[in-house]
Amino acid sequence: MVVFLWSLAVFLASVFAGLISGVTLTPKYKPGRLALWWIFVGIVGFAVAYLSYSINLYNDLVGILGLTVLLCASILFAYKGTTAEKLFVGLMSALIANVATFMLCGTTDTFVGARLGLFASGTPYNVPNILLFIGIKLVVYAIVFALYYKFLRSRVREVLVMAGDGIKTYLVVPAVSVVGFYIINLITNNTGIVPMNAWFLPLYLTICVIFVVEYVQIFNSVRLAAEKMQSEKEKERIGAELNIATQIQADMLPRIFPAFPDREEFDIYATMTPAKEVGGDFYDFFLIDEDHLGLVMADVSGKGVPAALFMVIAKTLIKNRAQMGGGPAEVLQYVNEQLCEGNDAELFVTVWFAILDVKTGKGLAANAGHEHPVIRRAGGKYELSVYHHSPAVATMEGIRFREHEFELHPGDSLFVYTDGVPEATNAGTELFGTDRMLNALNSEPNVSPEKFLRNVREEIDVFVGGAPQFDDITMLGLHYMGSEGKSDG
Repeated sequence: MVVFLWSLAVFLASVFAGLISGVTLTPKYKPGRLALWWIFVGIVGFAVAYLSYSINLYNDLVGILGLTVLLCASILFAYKGTTAEKLFVGLMSALIANVATFMLCGTTDTFVGARLGLFASGTPYNVPNILLFIGIKLVVYAIVFALYYKFLRSRVREVLVMAGDGIKTYLVVPAVSVVGFYIINLITNNTGIVPMNAWFLPLYLTICVIFVVEYVQIFNSVRLAAEKMQSEKEKERIGAELNIATQIQADMLPRIFPAFPDREEFDIYATMTPAKEVGGDFYDFFLIDEDHLGLVMADVSGKGVPAALFMVIAKTLIKNRAQMGGGPAEVLQYVNEQLCEGNDAELFVTVWFAILDVKTGKGLAANAGHEHPVIRRAGGKYELSVYHHSPAVATMEGIRFREHEFELHPGDSLFVYTDGVPEATNAGTELFGTDRMLNALNSEPNVSPEKFLRNVREEIDVFVGGAPQFDDITMLGLHYMGSEGKSDG
């Protein structure tokens, strides 16, 4: 009877560990088939324990190591997930079951039995005492399972998801803990430390605390490592997505040069270097019809992904509306109304937009809060063209934008840019400024747009040195040759 009851205690521990594993992992089979499987596992565990305890009542090999092996094998067969995940849950469930069985139950039955006089006289391993032990086990198992289900189950699941394949790195920790627990329990049995012994309660309480703390440390270590791993994966994912976004944004800007190889009236070149993976600056140039060229230089407030999305919308609206006809002021007025609608992020965009008649050199331009353009007349120097701005686009509804006439003659050049050029900052927080910008342009005034843009960028790089780039740097240059396709500059 004692052997039967002691084997029944092992069976209950198996059921308890199986329940913890079952509510943590996803089963492969339907509930009915799964229940039959665990009944079969319980019978096997009971039979092995019965045979083992018939040989030696103090043989805890079945109760600890045997339970762990049986539990892990059962989980591998009946539940979904990687092998590492299932082994980790199996080892942790076995550790919880062993702590609950031999520590919590052992100290509890000693406390209840010894203090309240419920233990029967003689050996502690007799029928009344084992029945008391089994009854206490059922109560303790129910309490521990309820606490696990309420507070730990979801966290363990989250850790498994976050850790992924990395969970196999931590299998050795619960495995060593289970083996260590077995050795400690075996030593206490062989040295005669039993529930009636005065040293039993303090010793088991101490070991109980040690293993509970160890369990918490194991779980927290895996959780922290999993969170770190998940964070690194998230950074990699975001980095990959931002790289794609950078490429998409770059592809949206015209960057094949010469842009219009069949047109001899002008030469154009532009660059955009975002401060982050994606930026809010943009440039554009496009033929509205055979004789009219649209030129855009713009800067969205803010940085990063929000500014880039706003940039995509603004660029598309400007180009689409311009190709429908109308002057720059009319185009910006339409774009302004569209962007103001539903602009909860309160972003805005400064825009310099011009329409140039490439045959005559005459043009119209509207400047919505943007930087002053730079013009070089044939044989002369680059100089700022200063005039009154209109407000930035998307600042408020109903804005009327000013536009003014200008004219380019053969040999003239035009340079437009965003504030990232004059506001480039060195380590001493000194701004590059428009004077240095003009000096860079005038260092070689009679060169192609590609060359004078490169000159400006090189001067910025020398000035900034190793200081970080805080703003997007965007530039566009145009050299006008006229309808004859010749330049006198």
